[in-house]
Amino acid sequence: MIEKLLENWLDSASERSYQPVFVQMLSAEGYTVLHSTRHCLLEFGKDILAIAPDGVGCAFQLKGDPKGRLRISSFRRDIQPQLVQLMAQTPSYPGFPEGPHRAYLVSNGQFEEEVQAAAREMNRAPYPAKIEFWSRGKLLELCKKHGLTLWPSELEGERDLLELYLSDPKDQLPLETLANMLSSILKMSKDDKALNSQELSRAASSAAWLTGIATATFAEAENHQAVAYGWALCCTLLIGAYEKHAVGDVTNAQSSLELAKYSLLDSLTALWHETEKKAHLIEGDALTDPEIYHWRIGVLFGLLSSLAIAEDSQRLLTDTERKNLHTWLKDPKHRLEIWGEAVMANIIPWVVWLRKNDASTRPDAEIYHLAKTAIERNQRNSQSPLPAPYYSFEQILRHRLKPAKFLHGDSLGHETFDGSSFTVEALLHLVARTNVKSYCKALWPSFSKLGHRRLYLEEPWQFCLFRSSYGQEETKLYQLTYTWDQLKADARKGEKPPCIPQALQSNPWLLSMWWQVAPYRVNAESVRAFCEALYPRWGT
Repeated sequence: MIEKLLENWLDSASERSYQPVFVQMLSAEGYTVLHSTRHCLLEFGKDILAIAPDGVGCAFQLKGDPKGRLRISSFRRDIQPQLVQLMAQTPSYPGFPEGPHRAYLVSNGQFEEEVQAAAREMNRAPYPAKIEFWSRGKLLELCKKHGLTLWPSELEGERDLLELYLSDPKDQLPLETLANMLSSILKMSKDDKALNSQELSRAASSAAWLTGIATATFAEAENHQAVAYGWALCCTLLIGAYEKHAVGDVTNAQSSLELAKYSLLDSLTALWHETEKKAHLIEGDALTDPEIYHWRIGVLFGLLSSLAIAEDSQRLLTDTERKNLHTWLKDPKHRLEIWGEAVMANIIPWVVWLRKNDASTRPDAEIYHLAKTAIERNQRNSQSPLPAPYYSFEQILRHRLKPAKFLHGDSLGHETFDGSSFTVEALLHLVARTNVKSYCKALWPSFSKLGHRRLYLEEPWQFCLFRSSYGQEETKLYQLTYTWDQLKADARKGEKPPCIPQALQSNPWLLSMWWQVAPYRVNAESVRAFCEALYPRWGT
């Protein structure tokens, strides 16, 4: 069944949706991928630049032609000029080997005999490189060679894969299903036998391929949020797998992980391009959209703040696009709604980024009012407590819209949220970092009345699990009085080092993206690690 699904994917994928999987194929074949076009900035004239196992530079031009055959007329008109450039010019890119290189035209369709004959004629010309065709058959061969051996073959796994592939591409990505499959491939159960270096490298490639296949239809539908979530989940689980099996040494995972990050950043830049062009952010029916409009705004704040943070360390956008993104984040025209504690995963990256990039007192005020709202909403006997971050917006909305007689058996209706919080401690630590002592004094009496809940994990790799059955939930109670110096020390250093993989701590934009996927991973510990990586001078 999996082989048939792969054939179906190849026969329906565009260039953009099969490119992430193709670069993982190259990596598994021993190629070092130097560049994969993000479809946003300069393409360096080629879609993919890589170094072959024998050290020769390779330039790949991709063409999406599902179920099609490249005819000679289209080849002469659209493709041949690109191939002449591909063959005649050595790509100018840092790290690309000097001397003769190899050139490839890759398609998930077929090449007519006349096209192949034309290529043979071109190869007789005195160009530095010769052209080679990779068609659908070559791609399917690579899939069979590297991917199928580690993909789930049991009935339940095949059903999950089919569910992912056949999901409505305009809907949310079935994250839990994808997480279960990736965790199975990467042996992320506590009872799983440790993988050796070679097994782990193969599992990492297979997990990345699976993510590319699972998100392909969403990419075709330009559902950039779903694609970004899928690749963020993949990146985090790869880091978790190497933390678990290789004690944090991601050397052998570097290729798969970097390519997965590349795909994630590609989806984020595509999301910004779409958002930038929109006159409004209403989707679908304008009469019903208000029910989810504010949720969408929160999602955009979280994703685009992550993009802006990534942009600080690597060039992803043009100067104009970067300026417009900063303007959008600094002067939002959309109101954020605090619908549950999960929304803090969207807002915290934004307020920290804003504090770093806006020298006015406004960010401090934003942080204070955010903390004040959460503290007041969750006081005991509150009429509007914020649901725990384990509940998604969809679950909360369905609960709100249900008639009272249908609420029986609804877990939201039977759980008490007032009197405690999962995120307020992290928010107060952000307030302490602003160094406005009066803010903290005003909040402390109500803050100290709350029980501060969190999941204490046993090992750093467990932080990367979408759902963790390990660790222990604890509730912390603060004293009614507390010193200012101790609160500042808590905000900066905490009680002990964070139980988070170093590879995630050192990438604040990726940690922020993990919060978007798993908002219940937002706690005082992870927010402290995020701030120290992104804005270490803040609060000194």
